[in-house]
Amino acid sequence: MILFPTIWFNQVLILVIWETAGEISLKLNIRLVVTVVMSVAFMVLLVSGVLLYSTEYGYFTASLHVWASILVIVGVGWHLKNNWKAYTRHLSIKQGKLAFILVLLGVAPVSYGIIVDLAPFVSVIKFGQNLRSAGSVREGDFSLVDLSGGQSGGLSVFVKAGQHYQSEPQPLFLGFSYTATPQIAIWIEDQQGNFVKTLYVTNKLSNSSFRPKPEEPEVIRRPEALPYWGHRSAGPSKDGLYVPEVGSTKYDGFTAATPKSDHLLLLPKQTAAKYKVLMEVNRTYDFNAYYSKDRYPQDPVYSGSGSSGQPSLIYAADIDTSVTGEALFSLIGHGHHSGQNGDLFTDLDNISTAKSIIAFGVVQQL
Repeated sequence: MILFPTIWFNQVLILVIWETAGEISLKLNIRLVVTVVMSVAFMVLLVSGVLLYSTEYGYFTASLHVWASILVIVGVGWHLKNNWKAYTRHLSIKQGKLAFILVLLGVAPVSYGIIVDLAPFVSVIKFGQNLRSAGSVREGDFSLVDLSGGQSGGLSVFVKAGQHYQSEPQPLFLGFSYTATPQIAIWIEDQQGNFVKTLYVTNKLSNSSFRPKPEEPEVIRRPEALPYWGHRSAGPSKDGLYVPEVGSTKYDGFTAATPKSDHLLLLPKQTAAKYKVLMEVNRTYDFNAYYSKDRYPQDPVYSGSGSSGQPSLIYAADIDTSVTGEALFSLIGHGHHSGQNGDLFTDLDNISTAKSIIAFGVVQQL
């Protein structure tokens, strides 16, 4: 008779202990999760904060920073809720009150120093501004590309970036995007129109290092990029395309990455008294009503990569060393839309925004 109540009591006791342990375990698990989440959020805040401080504003970086901040706020709120008694107990003692007051008082001089532009309070901010501006091109600034080899009396070519110099942001993944800049080649021809030599070609075209998207390892060949220069500068590559081989070093002395905006090119000295300077320019993702994505559905080059757009534009300037001054590049035609030949097409009726990839170009014999 006594045995049954004892068994019942033991079972109840075990159940109470089990539930209590479960609650304690649940609380510990939640605390563990919150701690881990906050530590990860802190690292994201740290990295994104450094990037926002030192580089140009990026939508993806700023968004990560905001979401990490939200996670930290939620985590801090949870910790305050569960440790409120301990927190108020800290504030009730002398050391806690003093620390709280000092923190509040510290905000005042920092705020005042920022408002009145007083060092060292603004020095940290200005240092970050200088870091961000160092990576961007400001209005009125230009990049210098020196390929003169230290020679004096060479050529200078100034290229003023137009409204459509850079493409609209192109999506990658997870909110990342990138913008395309033009491919450019500059070369010399004699007065009869015969190719003499290349003076400058942008890096990706010089070694065929194009990729469908920057993060993809496989390179693609782009005979449609600068076909007029490609057909005139050399014979066909091993695959029959008039574009440099993958990994080519042939143009190493004449190449540089495409500048972000306006740029001045310093090029080697030319010995001829009269000659022509030609420039071919092309940029991807510049489709228009005529040169749409589905304009040539059977063309594997134009429609294959889905980024060809309007064809390359060719500019020319005449140089006469006996006459001082500058020569302005004139638009003389465009290349083949998929690089099937090296012809110069003078009909520009279907060309629109490509005409404003560059605003103008000026060449001068120094």
